[in-house]
Amino acid sequence: MPKSTFSTGALLTRIAVVGLGLALFSEHGRVTMTPDYWVSLLAPAFFLGALWAASNAFARMDRGDAFGPAMVRGLKAIGGCLMLGSWAVIVAQPGLIFLIGNGFREMSGVRFNWDVENLTLAFVGLVLILLARHGQKLKSKLDQFV
Repeated sequence: MPKSTFSTGALLTRIAVVGLGLALFSEHGRVTMTPDYWVSLLAPAFFLGALWAASNAFARMDRGDAFGPAMVRGLKAIGGCLMLGSWAVIVAQPGLIFLIGNGFREMSGVRFNWDVENLTLAFVGLVLILLARHGQKLKSKLDQFV
């Protein structure tokens, strides 16, 4: 009997992504859509992208796909989105908000957001990318034996 193409994990993750995406827009209520507001959406967009890539990985796992090129791409996408989101929240958002606030006149005085949470997400993203590469190498070595 073939395995069902319905993936509960992927479906729940995608529902969460859509719900969290809608929450980003509704949490500010009727606040004017200032440039600062749009810049503040940069990192959450990358993090939601990581969750969407994870839903694709869940769907592949439920279909029984082996650790192949598609899974490696998925893990790299998750890791890359986490790293880009962390970069956005650490460097890009504070810098852009500061520049927008002072009319793009000067960059001195900006403070980057080096919180433990942001650095941890960046390192988790890096670990996922490195694990995907290592897993791909191991799989190719195992395939040579078979």
